[in-house]
Amino acid sequence: MASTEENIVHSAPIPKYLLDSKSNLSQFFIRLLGEKGNVTAMIDFHDGSSFTFNNILNASFNIAEWLKYECGIKNDDIIGIFSENSIWYPSLVLAIWHIGSTCALFNPMYNEKELIHVLNICKPKMMISSKMGLNIVRDAAKKCDFIKYVCPLDVLCNPRTLQENNNFVPTKYDNSQTSVILFSSGTTGLPKGVELTHKSLYLCITVLNSCYSHSFVNSHDILMGLVPMFHGYGLLVICMCMSFGSKVIVLKYFDPDLFLKSIETQKITVLYAVPPLMVFLAKHPLIDKYNLSSLNAIYSGAAPLSLDIQHEIAKRIGKNKSLTILQGYGMTESCVLATLHDEDKDLPINNSVGKLLRGMSAKVIDLKSGKPLGANQCGELCFKGPMIMKGYYENPKETLATIDAEGWLHTGDVGYYDKDNLFYIVDRLKELIKYKGYQVAPAELESILLTHPEIDDAAVIGLPNVEAGELPMAFVVKSSNSTITEKDVLKFLNNQVSSQKRLRGGVQFLDSIPKNPSGKILRRVLKTLVIKSKI
Repeated sequence: MASTEENIVHSAPIPKYLLDSKSNLSQFFIRLLGEKGNVTAMIDFHDGSSFTFNNILNASFNIAEWLKYECGIKNDDIIGIFSENSIWYPSLVLAIWHIGSTCALFNPMYNEKELIHVLNICKPKMMISSKMGLNIVRDAAKKCDFIKYVCPLDVLCNPRTLQENNNFVPTKYDNSQTSVILFSSGTTGLPKGVELTHKSLYLCITVLNSCYSHSFVNSHDILMGLVPMFHGYGLLVICMCMSFGSKVIVLKYFDPDLFLKSIETQKITVLYAVPPLMVFLAKHPLIDKYNLSSLNAIYSGAAPLSLDIQHEIAKRIGKNKSLTILQGYGMTESCVLATLHDEDKDLPINNSVGKLLRGMSAKVIDLKSGKPLGANQCGELCFKGPMIMKGYYENPKETLATIDAEGWLHTGDVGYYDKDNLFYIVDRLKELIKYKGYQVAPAELESILLTHPEIDDAAVIGLPNVEAGELPMAFVVKSSNSTITEKDVLKFLNNQVSSQKRLRGGVQFLDSIPKNPSGKILRRVLKTLVIKSKI
């Protein structure tokens, strides 16, 4: 049972045997995968290929052996993965953990400029890339002398890699070591590398497995593997597959018919989604052409989901059965999850993001004074617990700005908890824009716009949108005598960024950008200008 003390909410504690465990993720998954054996773990819906749990383990050993002995990768090296979803992804991540190295997971939609920025944050010794992004990785590597190897995924992952390997001995190391670097813009600014230790990710997985498996997911479930695996959300789905023994149907990209066909033919029972996908389920006419009755539960994350959309999905898909539709809340910095629902399927649909995850504490602080507030009072959400990130990689300044001296993670999100300790998200303090679940940093787009010779100043906000969540929109101050048009601005920026960062919200010209005395952009004022222009 959770408790509230001095306006601080505490969840039930994590079992002591989990907290005291010294296991790293390599040791943990070697044991679990060995127990599950030749049961099917993953199916590539595009070509029908599949992996058993033994396949995942054998491939991870062979890849690890090659990395260690052929490439000389050591336990303090960082290896990057630049790939779309693949049934090989878990083996790649595990292989890196077997030799005690750290994996850095990159968005395969990054263009060369974006990739170089994040490469310079973590400086990987090796990059493993799928065919789709190989040219971008090779071009970026030429400008990053710390990258010693670029390895095509197709060369590394082949039928020989699946052969049984009983000779490889994993490296021994402490679970306080960093397991993965994921890229997040946090509360403000450009992308930063979030460090999650083996222990923090181990605790998140084992807490879900030990304390929530009765209602969250089980070995009989068939999971949708559409959420990008480079993202913390997708990484958690991979780990849940290997931990719970659930089957995952892997999709490399979203295609409406392919997505719906996979649910119908593979009898998917649990869908992990983001709000734009939920809008699709609620409104798209294609839904009625497919049988989605196998779905028992839909979990939405990465951005807030409206109550209306939840009700529409329940009415449309779950009309003849009980369908669980729930939201959770978290951020990469909280090891993906901070709250979730653990009740049974009879829980009525509401817009709560659930209760605190086991082992987590929370407080809601006043936006001005910083003092903890009581139930039903809005403020900034802060979390503390053993699963919180180690910090931003080699960025102590931003780490201290996000995690205070008492260990509280300041989320930049505004919310509250009720008398039952259910949490609700109301608004967002942070500048981060969420477009279809992807993170878009306004500062990054502003810095590009300011390189244009005819732009004196610029600001970017998220324009609310029912289908996408938010659309990046720019406010631009022209230089004197400039003849630049909205079309010119769109072309200039859109040609330099990946798809999710394009200015789909348009461009509005102003005489000046509203700022406070310290120079901070007043984005709330800009949003009121958009509202007024529509009246």
